[in-house]
Amino acid sequence: MKRGWEVKYYDGTVINEEQADWKDIPKQGIKRLTLHYDGRRWDIVDKAVYYQKKCASVIPGMLDSFRIESRSIGYYEGGDRVLYTVDEHTGRMNLEIKRVL
Repeated sequence: MKRGWEVKYYDGTVINEEQADWKDIPKQGIKRLTLHYDGRRWDIVDKAVYYQKKCASVIPGMLDSFRIESRSIGYYEGGDRVLYTVDEHTGRMNLEIKRVL
């Protein structure tokens, strides 16, 4: 099943993490940022500043031990950072709001 972020721009263009790295996509003109996880999806729409992150682990010296532990999407609004994180092992979603200013 599908896992990862997806961006839809105001012009209708859609890019997901299988197609591009986050650092390489335009951050202006994003209408929607979605996080997919095995048939479920969480959408963030019409925000000014979006971001995504992943937490991963690896056993040093064992490249095949790399695994993603969690995936997150979020945005900044006012002085708050809002973060939606799904645990890769349990599928549980957590919403976190942090004051950054």
